[in-house]
Amino acid sequence: MKLENYVTSIEDNVYAIKNVPTEVVGTVFAKVSRSPRSFRDNLFELIKEDMLHLPDVDMIAMFKQSNAHAGGFMKKWGVDYGHSSIKEHAFAQFCIEGVSRWFTEALETVQAAKWLSFTEFSLRYQKPEDFVVPVELDEHPEIKERYIAFGQRCFECYEELVPLFFALIKAKNPEMKDGAAEKLAYENARNALPLATKSNVAITGNARAISDAIAELLAHEGYSQEFVETAEKVRIHTTEVLPSLISHTEATPFHRSYVADFYHRRAVKQTELPLYSGPFVEVEDAAPALAFVHNADMTLGDASLMNRFNELPAVTRAFGKRIAVVCSEGCHHQIIRHRAFDFSIQLPDTRYGFILPQEVVEATGAETADRITDICLSLHAESHELYEALVVAGLIGIAPYVVLNGNARRLPFYANMYGLAHFVTLRKEEYAQDEIRSVAGQLEHVFTDMQQLPGFELDRHTKK
Repeated sequence: MKLENYVTSIEDNVYAIKNVPTEVVGTVFAKVSRSPRSFRDNLFELIKEDMLHLPDVDMIAMFKQSNAHAGGFMKKWGVDYGHSSIKEHAFAQFCIEGVSRWFTEALETVQAAKWLSFTEFSLRYQKPEDFVVPVELDEHPEIKERYIAFGQRCFECYEELVPLFFALIKAKNPEMKDGAAEKLAYENARNALPLATKSNVAITGNARAISDAIAELLAHEGYSQEFVETAEKVRIHTTEVLPSLISHTEATPFHRSYVADFYHRRAVKQTELPLYSGPFVEVEDAAPALAFVHNADMTLGDASLMNRFNELPAVTRAFGKRIAVVCSEGCHHQIIRHRAFDFSIQLPDTRYGFILPQEVVEATGAETADRITDICLSLHAESHELYEALVVAGLIGIAPYVVLNGNARRLPFYANMYGLAHFVTLRKEEYAQDEIRSVAGQLEHVFTDMQQLPGFELDRHTKK
């Protein structure tokens, strides 16, 4: 069997999947977060071991030769007649590999993100391999040299931090198995890695959402060539499997205005780089809020029967209040996956400060913890200096690449009752990362007034 029958490219870092049952694709996609191997490698392994019985034919190529496509049937009914909703019934599954964590964050926060599904390479379970060097730096050789040296230093510090965190964790939990302690060490050491760190991400989405995402990413022209080039590759490869429906993918004037506003640096009050001992939630008291009131015309069911797998009825999306979570970049990357919330994404900025990992805060004064703190703060200071140099050089679109995972990030959003119930239940699980678990606990406390629905609990993670 030819691998070319199942992916649109065997060489490009962006490729779409074809002629493979979606259930198989989803299962192999799940390996992306836990494996350093690409989707292509994992799929080829299944084919080679004869675990999949797939047709040795390219059905997409055959479709392109059919009268339905060649005769314009799809374009006529799907585009020309204005039935754009047809694009929501067709979908593509594709992979993007070797791109920066900064790009994957932007991809996962496009306006169409609610209709896209993502599985990303996890730094909680896997060691990083390299970092992206933006081509824009070629015209700034001195800054490029500083950028590369900084990236290398981050990776060197990461390697030093892993055994330090391992020792700290084992000292606190001597009964913990080495494998579990090592995972936590990776999880904590990633705070030293920049957003330039390479990542892989697998995506499933309908044609409308993919088109909208491409258009928005293309609006980063002039800010990040990585974004634009990757978006163009996504257009090419998804068009291979959706030849009639990936259309209207040019950035509009509004897209460009939105992206320009995004890259506008917000003012900060503090004059020094703040250091935080953990994440915290800010409630915007002046912003409109809608407290939950159980009206007779609501269809809600019996909330006392809800378990961890149940979601609240959609009507509860209306109730909530404006808040902001201040957390690390790493935690921010997890929170934005909760698309039941409506986020106001802001540009990462080193001036927001740094958040020390909980493991370090709890062991302050110990030699190992103090060494970790020194490494993190030294890196953050270097990150801040380089960030400012990039801004001065007119490279505001490149500055986020040097932001560390431990850098503080402010995330404002409307926390609705529906999303909170899911977030708190999922993120208070024992296996959840400690920082996002802290955020979940704080949100549960802030929104205790919402639990006026008889029998309802925000946290249902122990209810089977």
